[in-house]
Amino acid sequence: MKILIVDDEKNHRMMLKLHLEDAGHKTAQAENGLKALEALDEGRFDVILLDMKMDVMDGLTFLGMMNRKGHSVPVIVITAFSTVKTAVESMKLGAVDYLTKPVDIPQLMDALEKINEQSGDVLTPVENYRFGGVYTQEGLGSIIEQLKLVAPTDATVLILGESGTGKEIVARSIHDNSKRAQRPYLAINCAALSENIIESELFGHVKGAFTTAVKDNKGLFEAADGGTLFLDEIGELSLNVQAKLLRVLQEGAFERVGDTRTLKTNVRIVAATNRNLKKLSEKGDFREDLYFRLAVFPVEVPPLRERKEEIAPLVKFFIDKHAEKLGKLIKSADPAYIRKLSDYGFPGNIRELENIVERSIILTTGTKLEPVTLPAFGTERDGGLSIRGNERDLIIKALKKTGGNKTKAAEILQISRRTLHNKLKEFDLED
Repeated sequence: MKILIVDDEKNHRMMLKLHLEDAGHKTAQAENGLKALEALDEGRFDVILLDMKMDVMDGLTFLGMMNRKGHSVPVIVITAFSTVKTAVESMKLGAVDYLTKPVDIPQLMDALEKINEQSGDVLTPVENYRFGGVYTQEGLGSIIEQLKLVAPTDATVLILGESGTGKEIVARSIHDNSKRAQRPYLAINCAALSENIIESELFGHVKGAFTTAVKDNKGLFEAADGGTLFLDEIGELSLNVQAKLLRVLQEGAFERVGDTRTLKTNVRIVAATNRNLKKLSEKGDFREDLYFRLAVFPVEVPPLRERKEEIAPLVKFFIDKHAEKLGKLIKSADPAYIRKLSDYGFPGNIRELENIVERSIILTTGTKLEPVTLPAFGTERDGGLSIRGNERDLIIKALKKTGGNKTKAAEILQISRRTLHNKLKEFDLED
């Protein structure tokens, strides 16, 4: 991943840079929000680590400016002040997570991994429908037709599907093709925050509602009034928050945390989950009445293994996305490469396909992706796909690419460092 570190403390930037690059990430730095906006205008980043307290354009101002300029990059907020207020305000402006100073490095790596897992929701274009870069007409024509019907309505939509199939982009596409398109679109990951924080973020709070509530604060239901609110991983909500959400769906009414005044909102709900809500409701872990309210119009996004016709255009999409930044002149993939991919089941869906294509690009010396750069699918060892056949050549290429760095070579090959060490002994490549 390419990560932009935005912090006015040089020592803190350098500490993060060392840890991130040691973990195999690429980094760039900006000393304030203004410099960060310039960096976004000049290059592409996968994640932004954003300090909240900076003398020149603080974090919240930067988030607002980034949104107005149309930059869509996951942001992890870093703050020395662990307050609900900071978390809620940054999340409403698009931040996906927040950490406190001094940053706990394992926690940071977990946050980056979560973003990496969700980044598979990048799909190919479709014509005649503002689908925000989603799918091909051939692969998901029937779903696109469903979305064309439901988008102009105010019906609640429940998007079902495995991780990495593109549920969040489907949600955004519903909003973009609705009569609410010019109104706010806000999203929240229901699994990302604790029950207390998510309740405050959804419904807002009043001054004195809890220790750090120093002033009244609007929640997402107020901020998204007239627009769309996307509730991702909705199956993770507590029963208490589910009850309050049900009331909003039924009456359009709610109270801020710590307040007795009833507020009204006109928000369209689009929810998503990779869990079986019906089974959860049967076990008592999810309210049955809320399930029926959410599933007014269910849309199931099939996994990649059920739409193999998507593979070829997606491979081309990922070649275009990664080849140039990796310094390669690759424009296409050999038909045999596509055929071999088509025989695989892709448990990780589109995210896994993107990782495989990026790995192949790194290992390719010509202008076309060849089957020799693919892992041998179906055999797992030490958490990664093992490699057979041309193993020795692939290992040599990976070590040359990384300048002999065995940890990074193992990452490219999608095997553990221990497995690589055993292979080096097996092929007499230890020196």
